[in-house]
Amino acid sequence: MLTKLKLTGFMSAAALALTLASSPAAAECVIGSAPLFDPFAPYKEPGAIIHEESGFIFPADIAGFRRQCEMTTDFSGNNFEIGYLRDFEGHEIEIKIAIIHLEELNAEDHYKIVKPDLLAQYSSAAVVSEGEYFLSGRPEIDGYQGIFDGDKDSVPWHFSVTALDYGYWDARLTASYPQEIDSAAQEAIMELITAFQWQTPDAVETEESAP
Repeated sequence: MLTKLKLTGFMSAAALALTLASSPAAAECVIGSAPLFDPFAPYKEPGAIIHEESGFIFPADIAGFRRQCEMTTDFSGNNFEIGYLRDFEGHEIEIKIAIIHLEELNAEDHYKIVKPDLLAQYSSAAVVSEGEYFLSGRPEIDGYQGIFDGDKDSVPWHFSVTALDYGYWDARLTASYPQEIDSAAQEAIMELITAFQWQTPDAVETEESAP
């Protein structure tokens, strides 16, 4: 019971923070910017966007996906979201990646906060599966994933949300695409996750952890 009450209290505050990611704030799209400090690293090509607070890098193109010229952020830098698209046989696979700081919430808590809002975006939404998610090659990262079916404009749709807990930072990947390209989309999403999984957001030194 104490755990449920604690989660409820954190959810109200965290939900407010997560809502900020859906409201555009001061952010600029950087396309064709000057090369970064290490031009020999393939993931730091001209046009990459770096979330300054976490150091997380968002290339303009990665694993067949192209980054969208649209970002949302809160003014603290603790809630940042950016999107990617990939075309497949006339359909689009849409990905949104968020980097967010959530106090004392694990990946499952993060997932439970965003799940209702995600389901509300589709009609006849239903859970296909949900549970712990293991990121290949990164056993130290706590993950939780939900996969869903629903309808979007009367078209059968498939969507999912994956929450990852890096410690100070959490990451969230939301995927959405027509049901008819499910197999190809899942393969493309795994390619994207694999391309991103080498990254670890920088920990932020707090007053308590400072020497």
